Amino acid sequence: MKKTSLLLICMLMMLTVTACGSNSGNNNASATNAPTNAEQKEQSAGKEKIKFYTFKANKPDEPIYQAVQAYNESQEKVEVEYVSLVQNSDSTDFMKKLDILISGGEVVDVFATGNEEELLERASRGVVEPLNSFFDKEGIKPEDEYNKVIKLDDKIYGLMPSSTQWLTVFNRDHLEKAGLKLPEMGWTWDDFRNYAKKLTMDGHYGTYFHTWGEYANIIAYTERPNPQLDANLNPIFDDPSFKYFFELRRAMEKEDKSVEPYADVLASNYHVLQQFFAGNASMLVVPSYVVRAGLNLEKFPHEFQMVYAPVPRSVDSTEVGMTNISGGGMAIGAKSEHKQAAYDFVRWMTKESSKYTHEIPAYKGVDGTALINEFFKENKNLIDTESLSETLFDSRNKVPNTFSVPYGSELKTIVENSLASYMLDNRSFDEVKTEMTDEVKKVVEANK
Repeated sequence: MKKTSLLLICMLMMLTVTACGSNSGNNNASATNAPTNAEQKEQSAGKEKIKFYTFKANKPDEPIYQAVQAYNESQEKVEVEYVSLVQNSDSTDFMKKLDILISGGEVVDVFATGNEEELLERASRGVVEPLNSFFDKEGIKPEDEYNKVIKLDDKIYGLMPSSTQWLTVFNRDHLEKAGLKLPEMGWTWDDFRNYAKKLTMDGHYGTYFHTWGEYANIIAYTERPNPQLDANLNPIFDDPSFKYFFELRRAMEKEDKSVEPYADVLASNYHVLQQFFAGNASMLVVPSYVVRAGLNLEKFPHEFQMVYAPVPRSVDSTEVGMTNISGGGMAIGAKSEHKQAAYDFVRWMTKESSKYTHEIPAYKGVDGTALINEFFKENKNLIDTESLSETLFDSRNKVPNTFSVPYGSELKTIVENSLASYMLDNRSFDEVKTEMTDEVKKVVEANK
């Protein structure tokens, strides 16, 4: 009797298992809807997880790290994993390592770049997700929200959590000793030349020009959509600003003696800010990273207060307030499975991370004066916050309707080399213009 009962029980158990297996095989919908291992982990943790790849160090005193932790604390449904691939803040090394990961199949949700070119070069390879549809879903025009967005062929590929804006910085002691007032918006490059002459005294120059491509023609960077190309990707070296600026550089060095000779600058390999903070140059047209650099007294020891003015405009321009805004970007990986969460994180960082980084945001919805006063309230002996706020947040500030190309750094190098040849070999502008034009055409053609 016991054996019979045991046999019946075993047969019933076998029938039950068989029925369950048959049901599973015939109900594909149920199998498809079953959560994957990854989904089960996320559900159990209660949060959707995304990874943020950055070149900033993974340590508690890193401002970007602090901003990401603050974001995580503010969220109930999303958690961001902070992935630092380098510890030296070298964005070039970082991008090389990130490229290797992506080519090896790593799925990247969000990543940071040190500049626009790094981001656009990856966008041209199809590894970056355009953001246009996300803005459309929000019902927002991005240009209304940001001073600049990172675009390629009318597609937005990145947003800037912080931005640098070109301005003119002065040594207040030198300015006052020369009996000069702080220039106002609308002053020209001819005015700049006159200021440099008057500021040149007591063994220091009136200004300093660095060797970078921007300093071959700052006007091209502040008043033109692209500093080397027109909308049809033709070189723009016939633009009068190029001949004007090349000749300005030579005249200020050879005739006015108001700027350190190009050959000496090239040989000395200065940091772009070194001569200004050393008191060897009275004014400098430069991106706004000069502001925070001026607080690093170990690297740039000085006692004078910095005061600020807008970038000069070209002599023949009727526009005032034209400037250049640039910065590193945040982008979403094209293969991310968490694009909406990644987009929400990027938007938050562009709006809120400045509270931790104390950098000027590209996001327009901030009280600029309040930010400046908060950031530098303990440094007013070194930073004139009033002129800084007026310069950075003047309502007349504007940038051209800019466009970028992934090979922009190659074009910039061509112009750098052409200026060097013009200055060192005493060549005519027309000679170097022809060479620049031919070289740029080759690069454009190679990238078609």
